[in-house]
Amino acid sequence: MSVLEALGPPPDAAAILERVPELEPSRGLGQSPYHHLDTFGHTLEVVRRVDEELRAGTLGARVGPGRVEGLRLAALLHDVAKPVTRGELGGRVLFVAHDSVGALLVRRVCRRLGLAALPTDMAVTLTALHLKIGFMEHPEADYPPRRLALAAGPFGEELAVLSWADRLAAQGPRLKDEHIERHRRLCGRFLRASRELGPHPPPEYGGLARRLPGSPEAELGYVAALARLIAARGGGGDPLELARRLL
Repeated sequence: MSVLEALGPPPDAAAILERVPELEPSRGLGQSPYHHLDTFGHTLEVVRRVDEELRAGTLGARVGPGRVEGLRLAALLHDVAKPVTRGELGGRVLFVAHDSVGALLVRRVCRRLGLAALPTDMAVTLTALHLKIGFMEHPEADYPPRRLALAAGPFGEELAVLSWADRLAAQGPRLKDEHIERHRRLCGRFLRASRELGPHPPPEYGGLARRLPGSPEAELGYVAALARLIAARGGGGDPLELARRLL
């Protein structure tokens, strides 16, 4: 059974841990009072909530059948870096930079598993951006709506679903109904921003393969994600060349 098959539905926890041992440290790892599950339990709940949203269509996101496995993979790996970034400050549990560190770990996992470019690209992109919808309206947000839509590129619909599932999977004692409603509104606003910038061209992994001959597919997916994130931040230069130099 591959890791994609282990994701179900329903997800097979034992098979997942066998194929992705990087998730083992998340078992029993406590989180903030906004969560009711440990980190691994939360991860599995996010995977379940993704499938629930795909059935319910609360957000109206348009996720094609060929994207579902990649979305489930992103849900599985989006918090993979929490064990290595966990800290406490003033009694608060923090996971500083677990999104960006997580994107690097996703690259390693996908390469080891020999995954294709598309699910790798989606998992890296969504892991790097999975917190951003919740903060995009802040005056000092590093990813306001338009930049976030550019960074997500062809995976905007999937990012909204993951963000919504992540919110619903955290049902701790500090959660209030208004938190959920606010996040539903933010996801809707992000989807509108993404669609206004669209249609987003599909990733062109063939061209990447010619520029990076001999690279495994997962590496092509990682480079595509990194180049898209670099391009969204601006600054000039060839994003693909900058991404290649960062390998």
